[in-house]
Amino acid sequence: MDLTPVTAVGLVVALVGFESLHRLRERFGWTGGTLSDHVWKWVVPAVILLVVAAEGKTLASIGWRVDSVSVLVWQVGVGLAAMLGTNLLLAPLWARVGDGGESLAEGIGSFAALSVPERLFVAATAGVTEEIPYHGYAVERLAALTGSVPFAGVVAFVAFTLGHLGDTWDRQAVLRIAQPALVTTLLYLWFRSLPALIAVHALNDAVGLLVADRYAPDPNEEEEAPAVVRWLE
Repeated sequence: MDLTPVTAVGLVVALVGFESLHRLRERFGWTGGTLSDHVWKWVVPAVILLVVAAEGKTLASIGWRVDSVSVLVWQVGVGLAAMLGTNLLLAPLWARVGDGGESLAEGIGSFAALSVPERLFVAATAGVTEEIPYHGYAVERLAALTGSVPFAGVVAFVAFTLGHLGDTWDRQAVLRIAQPALVTTLLYLWFRSLPALIAVHALNDAVGLLVADRYAPDPNEEEEAPAVVRWLE
């Protein structure tokens, strides 16, 4: 595969599209609340789909593959187990690193003011809008251009992780987000199924957002346990 101007634009959008959109919105004052921020995220995958159409390719070229319903269910089950399982196994380790997970907990707690349907919308948005550019497009195009799937995975993982750095997540939180980012990247390299990874990502985020109230600040209570393991209590 040769690098065309259209594909080059697609890779730029896939790898730094969210950060570029954020800066553009700040420049023109197109900022809003949490839900508004997540609605805007749909711009990036929309542009990616336009790029795919301009390339004359199908959705299968960015990982939209489903072997069968049973295989899809198995992939989602295995993927979700891997995501939640690594969270459980590594929680004690993360509790001893940096701020003990307080930054990540603060970020999750910021969604506590949303209703359950709104939190599910945020989770679904994260799954769809992040998996399409970072894994579906970036991995598939970089692998086709370089002939190296591992290289494509590394680039996508780094972009995925750094793409979360912003108002909601600070550096301490992003350090911990690198864990699920790595797991989802490895899962995509294994399954090469975008629908499966969208489902895994969305369900994993839904689990965290549905318990966001646990991480909301309580001015009347002093929390001594590390936030990253608070949900184990």
